Parts: sequence; C-alpha cells; structure tokens
Amino acid sequence: MVDQLQGLDTEGVKPLAHPLDATQRLRADEVTETNQRDTFQRCAPAVENGLYLVPRVVE
Repeated sequence: MVDQLQGLDTEGVKPLAHPLDATQRLRADEVTETNQRDTFQRCAPAVENGLYLVPRVVE
C-alpha cells in the first residue's frame, strides 16, 4: 500500500496538516485546581522532601 501511495503524482499538491479548514479552540491557561500534594502523600507508603519513594526494581 505504501508503494502505491509513493507512486502517485503529487506535483503541484500543497502539503497540509489537516484536510479540513478547522481552527482548534484553545482554553485559557489558568490554574483551576488547588495543590493537594500533602493530602495525596499522606496515604503514600514512603515520602521524602515532597517526592514519592518507590522500591528499586532494576539492579
């Protein structure tokens, strides 16, 4: 299938990122949630300096 596509004459065809003239609506880059790291880390088995500690799996 790739060979068939490569054999097509694409002379004069402009490259495009999307076949439709569509514009992506973007939302404002705003923080909408509060920092809950302390809450989440309270139930973690091991935490140090705000980081989750996990057992070594590769030696």
